[in-house]
Amino acid sequence: MPRFYVNLPLEQASEISLPEDVVRHISVLRLRLTDTISLFNGDGYDYVAEFIEFERRKISVKIIAANLVQNESKLNLTLLMSIIASDKFDWVVQKAVELGVTRLIPIYAQNTQRFKADKLASRMEHWRKIILSSSEQSGRARLLELLEPLELASALVNSTAAAKFILSPHHAGQLSLHAHESVDLLVGPEGGFNQAEVELAHQAGFSSWQLGARILRAETAALSGVSLLQARFGDFT
Repeated sequence: MPRFYVNLPLEQASEISLPEDVVRHISVLRLRLTDTISLFNGDGYDYVAEFIEFERRKISVKIIAANLVQNESKLNLTLLMSIIASDKFDWVVQKAVELGVTRLIPIYAQNTQRFKADKLASRMEHWRKIILSSSEQSGRARLLELLEPLELASALVNSTAAAKFILSPHHAGQLSLHAHESVDLLVGPEGGFNQAEVELAHQAGFSSWQLGARILRAETAALSGVSLLQARFGDFT
């Protein structure tokens, strides 16, 4: 069943007009009046809807069922991801949604690009669209929370998770065996964190975690770390 995000209140038996972007998507998919679709707005439910008005530029639906979606990980996982090349960061955002990350915080470190205010607004909108698209595809009914970029020092001060890990290829460390309900995972930029930044993270309670004997690209490290955390503490089996 085709699934679409709508930024609208949804409840069973209600009738709504679909936003223009959803109407265009329905047209591309060549859906018909007799088809049913699924809508979600981030409240944790999928809403089955049937068409009651089906015109080229205007489509209305009636909600006929509300189904609680229970596919969120039990692990409250925040990915503190240093900003890397645009296409690679986009990929991290997309896969973070698929892998069940709860929250994503872009990080400014010494070796990262910094956005001007006008550029930042467009990048945030771009990342939100990736989150919505990936949520539609992956079946998540709650949206990954995206925060605006923070300086590394500010992000470290605001970290309150039960367990905190910094991925560093040059600092030995292993994943804790203790069960955790919340984890903050800090990943460096291309070229990695410098020694001062690693020490700052250690002072904030982050433990070094080394993924194998090889040096991974930032985007590979991020998704490998997330996957291992979900396997250890989350819902990967």
